[in-house]
Amino acid sequence: MLVVTVALTILAFTNSGVLTPIMDAEFQRQGEIAMRNNPQVTMEQMESMRRGIGEKVQKFGTIVFIPLTIFIVGFMTWVVGKLVDSRQELHAALVVAAYSQVPRVIQSILVGVQGLLMKPEQLNSRFSLDIGPARFFDPDSTSQVLLSILNRFDLFTIWVTILLAVGLYATGRVTKQRAAIAGLMFWVVGSIPALMAGLRAS
Repeated sequence: MLVVTVALTILAFTNSGVLTPIMDAEFQRQGEIAMRNNPQVTMEQMESMRRGIGEKVQKFGTIVFIPLTIFIVGFMTWVVGKLVDSRQELHAALVVAAYSQVPRVIQSILVGVQGLLMKPEQLNSRFSLDIGPARFFDPDSTSQVLLSILNRFDLFTIWVTILLAVGLYATGRVTKQRAAIAGLMFWVVGSIPALMAGLRAS
């Protein structure tokens, strides 16, 4: 957990400048939605909030969010495992969750490389650097809910899900079939926050 958190924090800080076009595009898109839903909100207020909080969260939020994510994913793995008769202990589930996040380090490196190689106008959405179908859709004309669903087919999301299922098989002493079912359940449960974020952004 510590290694993954430190690595992703360093990469988030390193990538922050490269990913500025994406942050600008998302800020503009979300600002327009916020002002449309609440006419009292101004772009100046949004910009002030971004300078005060948003940029710091972008660089240093991983220090808090990654350990929290690992705990949540570990607890979810343990609970879902019980539905397929897993004998996995909670501590083992947390270990599996920590190891499952290692591909996110590789993803973050790849994001930085893509950000350096791509033109700024191509970086117009948080999905622009996905290794999945969401990157090929126009973020301004495509439903945010659909984009959130497509984002779940990202290579690294699937990789993390497979690692969780393999970890459950290894530590929970379940059959391969039950581990595969649990993996599908992990993917579905993990889609709920993404769908909620897509609904809020619509």
